[in-house]
Amino acid sequence: MSLAAILNECARLAAGGGVGALASVVRRRGSLPMSATAKMLVTADGARFGTVGGGCLEADITEQALDVCERRVPICVSHSLNAELAGDYGLTCGGTADVFIEPVIPDAALATLYAEAAAAVARGERAVMATARHWPDAAPRKFLHTMRGNYAAGDGAALQSEAELFDALREEPLLDADVVVDALIGAPRLVVFGAGHVGARICQSAAFAGWRVTVVDDRADFADAARLPWAEQVLACDFGDVRAAAVAPSDFVVICTRGHQHDALIASQVAPVRPRFLGMLGSRRKGALTAQALRGWGVADADIARMVCPVGLDVGADTPEEIAISVVGQLISIRRAVADDATGATADGRSHSGAEPNRRVGGGDLPL
Repeated sequence: MSLAAILNECARLAAGGGVGALASVVRRRGSLPMSATAKMLVTADGARFGTVGGGCLEADITEQALDVCERRVPICVSHSLNAELAGDYGLTCGGTADVFIEPVIPDAALATLYAEAAAAVARGERAVMATARHWPDAAPRKFLHTMRGNYAAGDGAALQSEAELFDALREEPLLDADVVVDALIGAPRLVVFGAGHVGARICQSAAFAGWRVTVVDDRADFADAARLPWAEQVLACDFGDVRAAAVAPSDFVVICTRGHQHDALIASQVAPVRPRFLGMLGSRRKGALTAQALRGWGVADADIARMVCPVGLDVGADTPEEIAISVVGQLISIRRAVADDATGATADGRSHSGAEPNRRVGGGDLPL
């Protein structure tokens, strides 16, 4: 079940539809069968929306959520899956997860807050929720920061700075003694320039992995939604003016058109926007030549240096399908960690997957 759907169900309960408890994974250590941002809503009558991993852990959390429904006070619980317990359930993982469980009770301000959070996520935007771990008098204390406004429930305004100062790239929640800060993120947007064989497969793979994909081509017969059923949007436009793609700093961008001259022209327009990731299909030599052309057109060195060419993890990919998987793997590595540079490399210079990072096009060591 999508995050937006879970939040909408919370809004329905808070608007008078009943009582529930929202369980959120807020900290995870070790190897566990759940997402680091997993959520599950449990209603007082036992209905469940979403998942926090299934099995014995989810059964325990459901029982605790039902208790929160009755007592109407939030709790933070720690669940450990040790080797003995994992073996009993046929699992090979082990670790500890901290789960924050908060009541969802009838409250007009709380209903508005959840509805706005759901709407932001459905639009693909980022919102940040700050929730007090302790609710005096069982009254909600929450604050929501979105691109379109702020919303508070109960005495939530005191949490405003916690939400507004949350790291703009962080996806995992922040847990401290007094507050939980949670990024609520819609599906990230990927803009693929080029609807040929590789571009189409990147679109398909990225959509499967959870991206909202826009594909852009200058050929109407290639920029055809029927060819690209996985795309959220398909645009036909001249590569000399790609403003219709509306690339934003939060977007991921991959350039893979049929010609180097088209790639460079697109890069000259997109690089100054500084999207979260900008990758280009091709060799290191192509990257160096593109960088040279962009400098000649007045693109800033800092913007050129953030570009990645060749795009994709170095896994020996050869076919369009394999290349697409290597590209989407790199996008995932960047999305799921705050990287030291645009390649997704960590401080030791390696990518989060363990593969050597690809070269940036602005690097002085690129062969010509």
